[in-house]
Amino acid sequence: MYQYRYRLEDRYGSSPAQPIYSLGILTASRGGASHLVHRDEFLGQGVRFTFPVVHMAQWLRRWDELEAIAPSNPFAVVMMAQLTALRFRRKAARLDPKVDLMRRLAGYGYARGDIDALVRLVDWMIALPEALEPDYMRALEALEQEHAMTYITTPERVGLRRGRAEGRVEGRIEGRVEGQAELLLRQLARRFGTIPDTTTARIRSATAAQLETWALNFVDATTLDEVFGD
Repeated sequence: MYQYRYRLEDRYGSSPAQPIYSLGILTASRGGASHLVHRDEFLGQGVRFTFPVVHMAQWLRRWDELEAIAPSNPFAVVMMAQLTALRFRRKAARLDPKVDLMRRLAGYGYARGDIDALVRLVDWMIALPEALEPDYMRALEALEQEHAMTYITTPERVGLRRGRAEGRVEGRIEGRVEGQAELLLRQLARRFGTIPDTTTARIRSATAAQLETWALNFVDATTLDEVFGD
């Protein structure tokens, strides 16, 4: 946390108009100190850095509050996904809670680009066993019909379907990467408009790891360049 802090300050500066605020989110913690402290001392000189922390698991008792603000606060949806994964540690028990969260998300009225980003995060945070993927796909298809919208299909499931159709592991991996690339291109086009040909080629030739990094960057990016930042 201290390194994040001084690197941000070194790169962007810090002023009363644009302060840097450090906050630790402990995703599985149910309680403890409200602040953590980093100390680095040697021969009479040193640094003491104090920052607040949030014990996210405490929100398991405040689920109703998250549900109340989720329609207007996307981060509440992210917290609900994390808490669902924490509560249902056995992946085999996650199908119904995950579908329920997706149903809520579909009804919140978010812009399509925001829904795309949130669905990707929820899908990544609440992982399911491969054996439950067909049941989950059927549930998503039902949501598509229920809400009269084309619900986003994650690249992992695109690759899974293609791999099974081709009957070989190579096809599944290739299909998954291709699906990730096409999904990212659609998301970028919705938010930023026409995508340059050079950027399109870069995305379609990228590795799975690069695509995953850019997809996560997309969630907070305000410009196209920020998507491809380190």
